[in-house]
Amino acid sequence: MLISRKAAISLISWTPVNGVVMFARFHGHHTEVTVVVCYAPTNGAEELVKERFYDTRNSVSKHIQRHDMVKFHGDFDTKAGNGISYCPEVLGPCGIGDRNENGALLIDFASINVHLTCGTEFRHKNIHKYTWTSPDGKTRNQIDHFLINDDQLSKA
Repeated sequence: MLISRKAAISLISWTPVNGVVMFARFHGHHTEVTVVVCYAPTNGAEELVKERFYDTRNSVSKHIQRHDMVKFHGDFDTKAGNGISYCPEVLGPCGIGDRNENGALLIDFASINVHLTCGTEFRHKNIHKYTWTSPDGKTRNQIDHFLINDDQLSKA
């Protein structure tokens, strides 16, 4: 894991769960911060591979201290869309793309764990929201997401 010198000083612990999920705990200004980094299988991956990933990601939540600020970062390979018509308590109005199966799974996870998908909350030009571009440059999507527990949002 590569982190800055300042982050290394604040590091309490880090746990590599497997090759695609790890989490680290840091001393923060107001509270401890747990950062979970994930690399999800693609939407077209085999169901067993996806189930293993989501089970692992969900199990990480059990190891997080109750009062920590929690941040999930990663390539979730999800198109979540926006919260105008679906799940506005989790998704902001500014997401892009049509929701796919992985997007629905991310939204379910965020709803159950009271997280907010921050990349969909703020108004930016779409060019600044894209996190993936196809090799031919014609297709763009927002597939990487940042989730934070909503009771800690004001401290982020």
